[in-house]
Amino acid sequence: MEDEITHDIANEMYIKSEEQMLQFVTALHYLVVFPDGSKHFYKSLREIGNAIGIDYTTISKKLGGNKSCICIAKNVGYPFWVRKL
Repeated sequence: MEDEITHDIANEMYIKSEEQMLQFVTALHYLVVFPDGSKHFYKSLREIGNAIGIDYTTISKKLGGNKSCICIAKNVGYPFWVRKL
């Protein structure tokens, strides 16, 4: 289908239109900065929890009514900054 986001042989995503870009970015709700300084975007707290090893309910509680929080992964002791977009 022409409107779908296309993929190349290596499964890399290519967004081909402004509409596709808008759909993609509006689905992202959280930004997480990892201890190495890398930045990752996520759709849900569950995705974040799976990625950083912190239960999503803990992240939710830490966020509370705030836009951002720092969560420490107990298994490795590293801090992660989470921001709701």
